[in-house]
Amino acid sequence: VQPPGKLLAAALVAAGLLWAPGCSSRSQERGAAASPKGQFAETEVRDTTVRNVTEAAVEYTIRPIFSSLGTLQRTLAPGAIDRFPGEAAYDIEFTNGVETKLYRLDKGTPHSFRLDNQGLLELYQGAHGREDVPDLAPFVPTPMPVVEKMLEMAEITAADVVYDLGCGDGRIVITAARTYGARGVGIDIVPERIRDSRAGAEEAGVAGRVEFLQEDATAVDVSPATVVALYLLPESNLLLRPKLEAGLKPGTRVVSHNYSIEGWADKLVASETLADEKGTEHTVYLYRR
Repeated sequence: VQPPGKLLAAALVAAGLLWAPGCSSRSQERGAAASPKGQFAETEVRDTTVRNVTEAAVEYTIRPIFSSLGTLQRTLAPGAIDRFPGEAAYDIEFTNGVETKLYRLDKGTPHSFRLDNQGLLELYQGAHGREDVPDLAPFVPTPMPVVEKMLEMAEITAADVVYDLGCGDGRIVITAARTYGARGVGIDIVPERIRDSRAGAEEAGVAGRVEFLQEDATAVDVSPATVVALYLLPESNLLLRPKLEAGLKPGTRVVSHNYSIEGWADKLVASETLADEKGTEHTVYLYRR
């Protein structure tokens, strides 16, 4: 007699949708050592993924919509990832101790369970579903007034080398090169972001002064930087802090959009709040290593 899980998988294969998540441990997700430069594949993860970056197990239910398949009950360990076939959209439901949350997950999208500002469980869009590197933040472009303020506060000059960890579309290092003549390096794990960044550098006429690398920001060598730019989640800043402390030269400036770096109060030089074009307020934090 086959175990129930195998019977379920066989039925789902027959239905054209394998309804069986895969999991990864925290050590697999973050990796124990830096991967060699250029070793990340240029392929994109198309599965729908649910990652747990909290310190406690998360219980949730998930079900493919427009399908006769039933609901799957899951318990997701800290640091683990559940992976589902990307051909379907899903309904996912969980409780955060106060209320029950119900969301739809679009096809082939990454998501992460994180704690919100009140310490309650919430599900957020992620950047990728890869298991070998952490998901530091979803792609949310920094408004150009904030980009300009970050570079102004960091007092960028043509002598600087600006690293942007999680560079998105590359606008910070591109602006640093175009406006100040600085050199820049953008790091992002998502192939589309690297393609967009390189195209943006060509359009801005600064391709010779900047480079964009599809690498894990937690493993890249940051020692050449004189300025580091961040627009990551608070726990991602905390994850990167030991790397910045060990790898940056004394005097290196670190400028962070919207989120401070926990444990660096003694390194804070200045903070400033400004409004973007839509009137939304943003805070920029400047640190000196």
